[in-house]
Amino acid sequence: MRLDMTPRHGIASSLLFLAACGGPPAQPEAKTAASAKPEPTTDPAVLEVDDFEDGDGTSLLGGYWYNYVDQDNGGLSTLDMPRSATGPRMEGEGLESKLSLAAKYRLDQGKLPYPPYVGIGVSLPSRYTDLREYGAIQYSYKGGKHEVRIETANVEKWDFHAMQLPPSQTWRTVTLDLSLFRQGGWGPKVPFALEQSKALGWQVRGETGDSGTFQIDNVRLLPKSALGTPEPDLEVRPAEPPPAVVLESLAIAHPLQAAAAKYLDQGYNITNWLEQKRFDGYGDYDEAFVKKLAQAGFKGLRLPVDLDLYVMKREKVKDRVVVEVHPDLFKILDDFDRWTQAHGLSFTIDYHQYDHSLDIDSADSTAEMVALWEKVAEHFKKNRRQDLFYELLNEPELSFKRGPSAAEWTKLATDTIAAIRKHDAKRPILFGDVRWYGIDELVARTPFADPNIIYIFHFYDPFIFTHQGAPWAGLGTTHDIPYPYSPERWSKYQKDLGFTEFNEPWQIDQARAYYKNGNREALRNRLAVAKSWAVKHGVPIICNEFGAYEASARREDTVRWYTDMIALFRELQIPWQVWFMIMDAKSGQVAPDYVAAFQLAKSR
Repeated sequence: MRLDMTPRHGIASSLLFLAACGGPPAQPEAKTAASAKPEPTTDPAVLEVDDFEDGDGTSLLGGYWYNYVDQDNGGLSTLDMPRSATGPRMEGEGLESKLSLAAKYRLDQGKLPYPPYVGIGVSLPSRYTDLREYGAIQYSYKGGKHEVRIETANVEKWDFHAMQLPPSQTWRTVTLDLSLFRQGGWGPKVPFALEQSKALGWQVRGETGDSGTFQIDNVRLLPKSALGTPEPDLEVRPAEPPPAVVLESLAIAHPLQAAAAKYLDQGYNITNWLEQKRFDGYGDYDEAFVKKLAQAGFKGLRLPVDLDLYVMKREKVKDRVVVEVHPDLFKILDDFDRWTQAHGLSFTIDYHQYDHSLDIDSADSTAEMVALWEKVAEHFKKNRRQDLFYELLNEPELSFKRGPSAAEWTKLATDTIAAIRKHDAKRPILFGDVRWYGIDELVARTPFADPNIIYIFHFYDPFIFTHQGAPWAGLGTTHDIPYPYSPERWSKYQKDLGFTEFNEPWQIDQARAYYKNGNREALRNRLAVAKSWAVKHGVPIICNEFGAYEASARREDTVRWYTDMIALFRELQIPWQVWFMIMDAKSGQVAPDYVAAFQLAKSR
């Protein structure tokens, strides 16, 4: 899930950091600026946390430094820091000083169901736990991308208020406005209770194999007066929706378009489960869940599953790769095949992963993907249901070490389709293009010769709205971006909407153009590009991922966005499947405002 034009931020699809939080062990009590050492200060309101010059594991405030890794939760990450009998030692070279905190890390997800992590923190003695008079945290760092957190006692599931920072190969000093810190969204949303502060923390998260050195120096808390008065950096303009694109026809005579409308419309994804980890039990996602989906008004189920997690053995036999698959994979697929049939839902098997375990430059690796799909097709070759679909590979950039070109992906898809056709000549196969199932990439291609292909795109426009508050998208601090664009709710200051110097230029460009693109008309015109291509070529098309992340968005805005999206899908006759799970898994309830937005009541 990503906007077509954007670089991917590792995770994708949405809520990849669900519980990817990590927490420090219990401890006894004890900067946005130029890349230079902070100027010395005599301001008594500045709270010097640590300059590390004494080399020990105690801060200047009397708190204790500590570190932790993900191994207690199933990960295999390591964090190496010098230690003494009393705790960590500070032996890194400082910024124009003798010492800094330095640690070497290597990330390994192991059996974690979420990205691996390591962390460093310092406890706050009781006399320093009320930080309400401070406006910023300032420190210098060098090394990997990381998250800095103010850990407060009212937070659950370690979903602390935080800010994400990019890597830096040289010392960089940052002054970070605490008002921009936001929760990641995997725990309950709570106020930023600075009066209940208990620790300052730094956490490195990433992917298996990520490694490096992380250093910090000169940690201090600054008074609110240190932030100064910002200069205006956005414009508040009247809304300027674009003129509507005219479509001469919506008709697609291909019989699979009718099948898609019947079976793949009003679809639902099970997210943050089998695409992230190997099967270890159904939990909430059993037959009762499938029944609840049907009762809620959904008509199709897309099951994202990382197929290669079940490869037990891969070997070369003459000129082809043969794989041995763990029986768990077919237990899962057979159960969902049976459950969806029993409750009247279509079933899409979606090869979906985030771990970049495939290698487009390795013939053996790509052959494994082909062999896996041949195994699945062989397993289901006697299955005669018309509403079983195969989706080749979700958003290829998430699966490969290097994102494939359109030509590379076309060749691999062609080989995979041919392998499936050895056992099933007519099974509908779902194909999405490179650049995260991008519309522009899809409409630039000529459809495959195989007549039983349904073409897919994903849709998350406007990206700064649908992904506000999403750490994995580099938008973790953004909030309250309205939909549709409203001059009354816009601001002259990027900071008011949570944009910082760490946002990518394309994100700021989207904010500056939001008065033109943050509206129903712009959404329709974008969808019309995909629909027009499908009509021109007479091929079926669907959108099987769309949605808005709710961590920092207002509920009334997400309801308006979903209302417009569903209406546009209906108008343009594009079947849809929602990504973010809007139904409570245990109760089967969908909030009334979402029932209306998704027009679910009409389908019951």
